Amino acid sequence: MPALVKHENPVYSWYVVIILMLCYALAFIDRQILSLLVDPIKADLGISDTQFGLLQGLAFALFYTFVGLFLANLADKKKRVKIIAIGVAAWSVMTAMCGLSKSFFHMFLARVGVAVGEAALSPAAYSIISDYFPKRKLGKAMSVYTAGVYLGSGLAFLIGGLLIVALPDSLTLPIVGELKNWQLIFISIGLPGLLFALLSLTIREPKRGRYQTATDIKVDKPSSVENEQSITHSLKFFKSKWPMFVQHNIGFAMLTLVGYAFHSWAPSFFIRTMAWSPEKTGMVYGTIAIIASPLGVLCGGILGDWILKRGYNDAFFKVPFYGAIALLLPAGFATLTTDTTLVLTLITLLMFFSSFHGGMAVASLHTITPIQYRAQATAIYLFVINLIGLGLGPVLVAVLTDYVFQDPTAVGKSLSLVSFIIIPIAILLLWRTKAMYNRKYNQK
Repeated sequence: MPALVKHENPVYSWYVVIILMLCYALAFIDRQILSLLVDPIKADLGISDTQFGLLQGLAFALFYTFVGLFLANLADKKKRVKIIAIGVAAWSVMTAMCGLSKSFFHMFLARVGVAVGEAALSPAAYSIISDYFPKRKLGKAMSVYTAGVYLGSGLAFLIGGLLIVALPDSLTLPIVGELKNWQLIFISIGLPGLLFALLSLTIREPKRGRYQTATDIKVDKPSSVENEQSITHSLKFFKSKWPMFVQHNIGFAMLTLVGYAFHSWAPSFFIRTMAWSPEKTGMVYGTIAIIASPLGVLCGGILGDWILKRGYNDAFFKVPFYGAIALLLPAGFATLTTDTTLVLTLITLLMFFSSFHGGMAVASLHTITPIQYRAQATAIYLFVINLIGLGLGPVLVAVLTDYVFQDPTAVGKSLSLVSFIIIPIAILLLWRTKAMYNRKYNQK
């Protein structure tokens, strides 16, 4: 059983963040690898872009979000480390099962399994990190953990590109029969994840609320511990703060939608419109993602902490707002040209600014949420951003490509249109959230 942390140990605290970040990176490798394998999977399973968008987005998001709410409530009561370890093992096995899919329905079920396993990670991880770091260091710590999203997404394309070349076009195995190249890739990246499940068990369970101070948000104590931890009591708190939570969550969901839209379909833009091979796409796009995206989220976290130290308590709201403004033009124009230098420059800026808000999203959420509800608040936040962002981002682009432009090579136009519509909505909602926070808490 994980031991309680008794004393602050900065080195060990950062070790915890790194382990959790690696698990998050693994989750996104397993989640995003699908995007590089669009055409071979479509050909073998006989599906359309819209059906593929469902596999990338809505099928995954529905189960990820709804199961996440239950697991977050569990994380507020039970040992969070064990929840994470079980989740990592589960999604790793189900990723390998994607490689055994012979139909759309089989792939759908496997993706649901990946979603259920991954739903265990972030609510528990965010809660653990909040108990390892004081508020003044929380932005940077959250950003390092969130960098796993962008590191994993980049590695998915980079590793995928390497595996396309390294693995055979097909392989016949006992019992399962013939496996195509894309199926071997799923199995190759899925099974090693079981080692990460074991690695996560090296994390010691921290004492809950160890950094709560007199200035943290308080709520009236209920009559019993059970009531305090109950979903009913937590919903009462969230209802009292609903305007801020709704605009916060939907604002970040809009940014998430754009990010998932590009990670799901930008590789297809390079393959279909710019006539790149899948392996070249994986190597180039993956290299940019693995550098620009983690750099963006880390710079955002460092800037947020720097602004906070100078007395601006709305720092965690300022950084995402200005990052969203900077994102608009790169996202809108990146896929409207086929000039290689210009495309790659805009894609690099897009990845940097689309990740700028990463650590700030949850850090800002935790500044307005009591200790005992943070895992649940995180799960609600993840519910919203994944249902809207992950659920709709890939599907919107696919629907525009299939039914509006009616041309597979027009996927770049679909990405541009989504960006120019969605990002201004995000800017407006994040501006309103920042303003509400300042009015409510009378910040500098």
